[in-house]
Amino acid sequence: MTDEQSERLEALRGFIKAAEAGADIPPVEAEDLKRLHDLGVETTKRCCGKDGVLSMEAMARACDPGANLPAVWLRHTHLRSLVRKGLLNEWQHGTALDEAVFRLGATISIHGMDLDGEAFVRQLREMTAASSQR
Repeated sequence: MTDEQSERLEALRGFIKAAEAGADIPPVEAEDLKRLHDLGVETTKRCCGKDGVLSMEAMARACDPGANLPAVWLRHTHLRSLVRKGLLNEWQHGTALDEAVFRLGATISIHGMDLDGEAFVRQLREMTAASSQR
């Protein structure tokens, strides 16, 4: 394991520990979430439909340099969970998600490891309704 890989792993461990203690999860760039989603879709295709694990190195390559990888990872994990539960069906087209999902997923307030899926959907509906009225 290289020093850079070791540092990323330690950062992830520290981040998870802080999140488990209820820390606020910082916002991330919506484009990083989208890239991670796309990477996950491609990984699943290569793994014959199985939800593959994304390595920190793969995430680092997918995201912009300087991205807070642990925060992007946790927010991406929450989005994947909402997709699996069918809560994002309105905004899902095959494996693609509307841009609004990534914008909200990148900035919604998250405290600790939990994301309120119903609140996410409610805010997403409000956000998409407001943008369609423009």
